[in-house]
Amino acid sequence: MRLKIRTKIILSFFAPIIPLTVIMVIISGYLLNNLNNEAQRLDDISKQRIKVTDLRLSLDRGLMPINDYIITGNKKYTDDFNAIYSEVEDRLKTVEDIAKTPQEMEILKDVKNSWQNIREISLKIFSIPEPAGNKDAMRMMEEMDYKWGYPAIERLERWREIDLKEYKDIMEKHNMAWHQLWISMAVWIILFLVICTIYILIYSRIAARNEEAIYKSEELLKLQISRMPVGYIMWDTGFRVVSWNPAAERIFGFTSEDAKGKHPYDIIVPKEVQPHVDIIWSRLLEGDSTGHSINENLTKDGHTIVCEWTNTPLRYHNGEVIGVLSMVQDITERKKMEGRLKEHIDELERFQKVAVKREFRIKELMDELKKAKGEGTTGRHGE
Repeated sequence: MRLKIRTKIILSFFAPIIPLTVIMVIISGYLLNNLNNEAQRLDDISKQRIKVTDLRLSLDRGLMPINDYIITGNKKYTDDFNAIYSEVEDRLKTVEDIAKTPQEMEILKDVKNSWQNIREISLKIFSIPEPAGNKDAMRMMEEMDYKWGYPAIERLERWREIDLKEYKDIMEKHNMAWHQLWISMAVWIILFLVICTIYILIYSRIAARNEEAIYKSEELLKLQISRMPVGYIMWDTGFRVVSWNPAAERIFGFTSEDAKGKHPYDIIVPKEVQPHVDIIWSRLLEGDSTGHSINENLTKDGHTIVCEWTNTPLRYHNGEVIGVLSMVQDITERKKMEGRLKEHIDELERFQKVAVKREFRIKELMDELKKAKGEGTTGRHGE
């Protein structure tokens, strides 16, 4: 298999990548977007659970100073409660920002109501000077703990359970999205391999036939160029030989290997002809297709010959000149023959002029002779 066929098969192997990659990018983008959204949601839920947990712990700690005050009667627990109160208030405001669903808002409402009642009851308990053994203090403490405190903590625990369930659901979707991404990638790879295999099998046969036809066409063209009776020379835009057929070798004596890459001024154009050639070459590069010329050239063995050149600029599809094609014939003998013919014609013309003059002279003499004979005859009749 020729190199060009292999190159085309390699290109055909990668050709299906574009549509498959586009599809894969779209699917992967969609799945990755879901993964990113789910990861963000998981992070939000984790932060939300932390805030709810912090509120629950603060609420639980808020009950402790009141109970300790009832047992000990120490006023320092009042300051402890006030500090915890500020903490609970701040965390209630934080939780307000994350409550989105009706269930969460209902829980928050109940917790705030419970905390308000705990605050009011605590103020009453702290106003009792001797709370130890005080029945009213014990009754209010029991109401605060079992009616408001523990139910509020249980509601916050319920909130955490809701968040945990939502976290697990999203995590399950997140894992499923990862599985879908891996599956889509595996399907893409399998489809890619299958399509490329089919494409190679089909294209290799078509390409082999096309390449063989192109190869035969190229070989036929090379054969035609090599058998041409006239010189065939292709030049690049730097005026250096690209192609040089056998007829050119016979005309100038340089082989194709000798001539390739050479400038004509270095091998076949004499110095006195170079200005004329420069003008023709400039016109050809500008796109002029009338680059006909007859001029002297040099052969490898140093002889001067006369050649007739027909030059044509080679253009790319956008009109850019990419080279020049020259057809050349050695017309030295023809020029010599034309010179000899011209000499013969000149000689004949000179002979013709002499002959015409002689004819005119003979005619003049004949006319004079006739005139003389006529005058002699008239004289005799008079006598």
